[in-house]
Amino acid sequence: MLKFRNWLLVGLMIALVTVILPANAGAVILNINSGTDSTVWFISGEASLVMNGFDLDTAGVARPAAIDKVSIEVNTPVPGASIDVLIYEDANGGSPSDARLVSQTQVDIQQAGTFTLTYPTPVVVNQRAVWIGFYLPVNFRFVADASGSSVLTYWAWTPGSRFDVNNLASAQILGSADGSAPVNINLGGKARITAEITSTSGQTTTPAAPGTVQTGNVSSDFFNIMRPYQYLACDTLFYDREDIDVGYNGSIASTCALSWIGYNPPNPANYVQKQLLYDVTFYNDKGQVQTGELPLKITHCIRPNAADIDRAVIGVAYGSPRRWIIEPSLRFGDLVCAEIGRGGFLAYFVPV
Repeated sequence: MLKFRNWLLVGLMIALVTVILPANAGAVILNINSGTDSTVWFISGEASLVMNGFDLDTAGVARPAAIDKVSIEVNTPVPGASIDVLIYEDANGGSPSDARLVSQTQVDIQQAGTFTLTYPTPVVVNQRAVWIGFYLPVNFRFVADASGSSVLTYWAWTPGSRFDVNNLASAQILGSADGSAPVNINLGGKARITAEITSTSGQTTTPAAPGTVQTGNVSSDFFNIMRPYQYLACDTLFYDREDIDVGYNGSIASTCALSWIGYNPPNPANYVQKQLLYDVTFYNDKGQVQTGELPLKITHCIRPNAADIDRAVIGVAYGSPRRWIIEPSLRFGDLVCAEIGRGGFLAYFVPV
């Protein structure tokens, strides 16, 4: 998903389940829980790291940002056992195996209920994805949300020993708690781990006007997450893989086909359509076509002809009969990008 913030293009991740609650002035609570029912899970066999992933862009928190507090819902503590509270930042999202440790604090959790660690000096993070976890001892019981997918709660451990928390890839077992390998544990929800965070950059969001083309700067991570469609010569149309895999927890799929130019609706006023006519369709996890507005927009980019790159904007056509809507567009390198909120025809246009 595109957000226009000080001419930067930023991605979408975790938006479907991120709840932003008011905290202290200027702060938000990062919370991926989506239901009120809870279940209790316990650590058995091996001390284990349990952590939740959050996306600062989706939460509207500009970077750098400062984490002031982290919390976990406790059912049964293990008093006297040392517990590590760990914060990682992750430049490219997806698996946290390459995430960088930015804070490690040892605590002793003595009571059931909400345990909150308040940092005397806030922990500063600079990347869009943040992982917050607790390395818990055997017999510790924590509370999990009993709804939704567990894809954003990760579990990590090494049988018979403690892995190096500075390198998550060193854990023999590291993966999502959604029942998939290698963890093979399905929480049926998300761990109730939250954080309070405050932007320190003072950035604000400046939307682009429809029909305008802005030039943005973005790290190479943006180009790493954009994927070309592999359907019927749609390889010049790209989508943000993490918008689907993470923002929707993989519960939505998209396809693309080239459409006959004769199906093209009339050009919008003062624009002419160029190059190809794409037909993009979104499906839910039951294979049903999503005909209405998507709850979360998905970033799409087109590689236009080189001569058009400075003027190209993206249009979407839908409805009955279909008509073109010119979307706010942003140029990066040889791509022009826009947020797409529903299926239909996609194409790029230049003003006339």
